[in-house]
Order: sequence, then C-alpha cells, then structure tokens
Amino acid sequence: MQINEDCNLHCAHCFVSATKTGRRMSLDDVVDKVVPRLAQCRVTRVTLTGGEPTLHPDFMAIVRAFRDAGMQVGVCTNATTSDADQIAELAAMGGVHCNVSLDGFAAESHGRFRGDRASFDITVTTVKRLAEAGLLQGLLCTPNTLARNEEYAELCAFAREHGARYVLLNPLGSMGRGVKSQRTLAKTTLHMQEIFERTVGFDGPDLDIAHIRFPNTAGKPLAGCEAGTILYVFTPGEVTVCPYLVFAARTPTSQHADTEFIVGNIFTDADLAARVDDYRFHDRYQVGANPTCGSCSLSDGCGKGCPAAVIADGGRIGDVDTDQCPVPVTTQGRRLLPLTPA
Repeated sequence: MQINEDCNLHCAHCFVSATKTGRRMSLDDVVDKVVPRLAQCRVTRVTLTGGEPTLHPDFMAIVRAFRDAGMQVGVCTNATTSDADQIAELAAMGGVHCNVSLDGFAAESHGRFRGDRASFDITVTTVKRLAEAGLLQGLLCTPNTLARNEEYAELCAFAREHGARYVLLNPLGSMGRGVKSQRTLAKTTLHMQEIFERTVGFDGPDLDIAHIRFPNTAGKPLAGCEAGTILYVFTPGEVTVCPYLVFAARTPTSQHADTEFIVGNIFTDADLAARVDDYRFHDRYQVGANPTCGSCSLSDGCGKGCPAAVIADGGRIGDVDTDQCPVPVTTQGRRLLPLTPA
C-alpha cells in the first residue's frame, strides 16, 4: 500500500518517480475505509510503501491500525528517516518487519544512485539498528553501473552478518524514472552474470539470495505471472492486481492503458472485495499466447515470464518475454528466434 507519494531522496530507478512533494492518504481514510476493505479482501499481510512511508505524519498510527486489525505489517524504506524511538516503538508492537533499499555498498554508488551521497552511512547505521531490534527482514538491491560488482558480495556479507532473511537483487527496469536512467545505469549482461557468480555463494538456509530477472543464460523455463495474488493500493485509492503492470502501462512505449489493470478504488468502491474476486487476470489475458512460445519444447513447463516486462518493452501481453527468453527451443531441439509481425 502506497500511503504517500513524497520522498526525501531522488532515486534513479524510482517506479513512481517520487519527489519531495506528493499526495498522502489521510489517517481517517486508512482507519475507516482501507483497513476494513482490505480485511474484506481476506488480506492478512500489508506492506507499506511510498514515496518514503516513514515520512507520512501519521506513519506510526497507520502501522498500529493494521496491527490492531490483526494484519502483519512490512515497511519498505530507504532507512534514512527512522530514529531510535520509532524503531523501538515498531519493535514493541510486534508483527512488524522492515525491508531496506541498498543499491551498492559505498557512498559513491548507493548514495549517488539515490541522489544523496550522505544517505549511505545513514542507511547502514539504521539497518544495524533495525537488526538489533529484530525488525530487519531483507535488503532490496538494484545493481547499477555506479557500483563495482564486488560491492554486491560485500552487501550480501553485510546482510548475513546482521541477520537479514534475504537479499533481493533486481535489475534496473524500464519503468518510471528508470525509463531514462536504464540507458546509462543498467548493468550489462556480462556484469549481471558476474554479480550472480559473486553473490550466489551466500545463498543458504539462513539467507536467501533472490536473483530476479538475471540473464537466463542456461535457457531455463521462465517463472509464471503472479498477477492477482498480490494487491497494490495507490495513494489516490486505485487498487491493482499487479503494480508493475500499471507502472509498465504508464511508460511511453506501452500499448496497454493502465486502467486495464485497475480493479477499483478503495475509498469509493464498497464492493471492492467482489471486484477483486471477479477480476481474474489470467482469464482476461493469456501470457505467452504467440507462435514462438507455442512451438517451444519447454512450453508446457514454462510460466512464460512477466507480462509487465513485455509491456514496458513496447509489446502486448501474450508476446514473448524476450529479455528472459531470447531464443526459445523448438520441439526438434533447435533454437528459434522470436517471431515478429510481418
């Protein structure tokens, strides 16, 4: 749930292109409408995001409203605005965890990528405090050209040292502010492969290293689309079955309207739960519905990838997710180039 749009940083990859100003949900709306309507949708866990959610003047009251409703609360934060008192209060509530964005392991990488070199030291200090309080769950990382590849191994070692449950590594996507910054800040395929090799050894029972959309050099079948299993609520109240579909639809090359993926508005639609149940993304759209996927010998065991990535790349849902599967395999075992319209 995006409780506010404003942020104190100016990150190069921000999907929502957050600035220092923006709309905020009111506490009354959260208590009177958001919490009960999400409960009707059978939501048991909520993640608060922004902007930077801790900037919301009623942040702690919003967290408490969800906890009072019996929901687990996650917070996605840049970890630059939380003081010791706030951390202690969150820990005392119970049922709260934090995921912190850390995009390199130096001020010249993470700090520059986030638009404020001073933010790195503050973030690292806050991560340690969150860990000591038992609130740290994971580190969220976008590899970028401002960082040396070895920094990502240092980052994973830092995560393990402080008891994080996972590190999520996700390439810079062409959505939001990333549409422009991807050209200069995205790591090349070779660099992403090296980052994988430097970090995969940290994966184990106590720390999950999640490599999201890294180069599929082994030609493995793709994961499936989870649209419909995770709801996202924007600050003005729109509810979508997948935020990435909306972010992708708002890019300049999109052939889809963002309204295709909006289920309703949590402030105005009392029947939101019924709308969510009736939407059924995978009945409306068939991912991988193209001749190339149809002729691939891996098709039956393949989830066909991410439709949001296809949209961000200028395609339509159903097209090949070429970023992850550039050369599908025919039933005869030969590599086949993706088909394009005549």
